[in-house]
Amino acid sequence: MAASHSARLSPIQAQTVWTLEDGCVVERRGGQVRRFPLAELKGVRRAQRGAVLLFGRRRLTIPALSYEGLTPQDRSASFEAFIAEVTGEVPVRRARAFGREPVYWIMGLMGLGAAALLVFAAMGGAWTLGVALAARLVFVLILAAAVLPWLDRQDG
Repeated sequence: MAASHSARLSPIQAQTVWTLEDGCVVERRGGQVRRFPLAELKGVRRAQRGAVLLFGRRRLTIPALSYEGLTPQDRSASFEAFIAEVTGEVPVRRARAFGREPVYWIMGLMGLGAAALLVFAAMGGAWTLGVALAARLVFVLILAAAVLPWLDRQDG
């Protein structure tokens, strides 16, 4: 028998059923069917009340709570069994975190743009306009630098 988990994501939506069939996680909601091959599974992010399965650019969110009427009901037993079955078949690697390198590239290109803006404004005789516009670009650089300490944090 295929492992399955079902939940109603909101009181007004149809029941969603996730099953494990032929090496794929199949999501059925009403008449809509989506398939996610386990061979493309890149990582699993677990939370207290659900999980996110990462399939490259696609994501599949599976909650442990289900709405019965207007109140959420806990379906942790079937959720845990289903996630254990999914992760037991595929070796799960930790998803690669967004690193610092793209932010460094953005900061470098914006700094180069601010310097070029100053040079071209000075060549055109609009030095004060160039300084005003370059100052705005440098401010965005400062905001980008403020993000750097949070990029490599581990999920807690």
